[in-house]
Amino acid sequence: MNSTKVKPRESKAINSNNNSKYCISCEFTGIIHNPHFEQLGTEPLAPCPKCVKTKCKCGGISPYYYNENGKILQCSCRETALKIQKIKSIYAKSGIDKKYRWKFINNYEVINKATEQAKNTAYNIIREFPNVKKGLFLWGNPGTGKTLLSSIILTELITRHGIDGKYIKISRTFFNRIKSTFNESSPTYGEADLIEREFAEVDLLVIDDFGVQRDSEWELETLYNLVDARYEALKFTIFTSNVNPSQSMKDKSHGRILSRIKEMCSIIELSGADYRDRL
Repeated sequence: MNSTKVKPRESKAINSNNNSKYCISCEFTGIIHNPHFEQLGTEPLAPCPKCVKTKCKCGGISPYYYNENGKILQCSCRETALKIQKIKSIYAKSGIDKKYRWKFINNYEVINKATEQAKNTAYNIIREFPNVKKGLFLWGNPGTGKTLLSSIILTELITRHGIDGKYIKISRTFFNRIKSTFNESSPTYGEADLIEREFAEVDLLVIDDFGVQRDSEWELETLYNLVDARYEALKFTIFTSNVNPSQSMKDKSHGRILSRIKEMCSIIELSGADYRDRL
């Protein structure tokens, strides 16, 4: 993006990395994640056992108040517990494929130089957000970990900041939802503008399988409008694609889509063996 145009992103973050009441174990968020929650039958997120649970007097029971000498007092864990509730609500609506849910940066395994570069870039985005100027465009052969890494970034940012984020597959989620609004029997009939605005304005957006559209005039114009709206609003966007955007998008919409992508994103190629065999 042109440096004269960049403005600091507004963040509706609910966690602060400088919050002294939390500790380094939870990266100053008050929240930890349990990578084995499914096997153990527990929750994916929990209050930090070192800086939150040690001060808890309500036993972690909603609505997170306790009785002391006849007075009903708010427990110190309540703020964190409500953060977790908000994060889980956002996450449930994010659209991330079940296979990739609740995966964090430590779940991404480096297998070659390309994945090392991609992981380092992802880590820097996670660490510096919302003070990042560019999104990310990951492209490469099918199965090279693009969807996993983009989902990880989305999960990390939702968890750390509690801001709204969504994952879409360009044809299945985006175009199909808009097309359904043209059907008079559809419950979303006439709501195309609302759906386009939903994806254009969401704080974080992962657009998976970018470039699989059929290149009809309507699809290309709709796609450009989405990309352009996010560009103008300085919204953080991640794209994944099986094809090199510099080649596949060069002549699409007279080069307008590619121009926007280059300004919005750092472009990284992922290549190698099928990463999905490792999941």
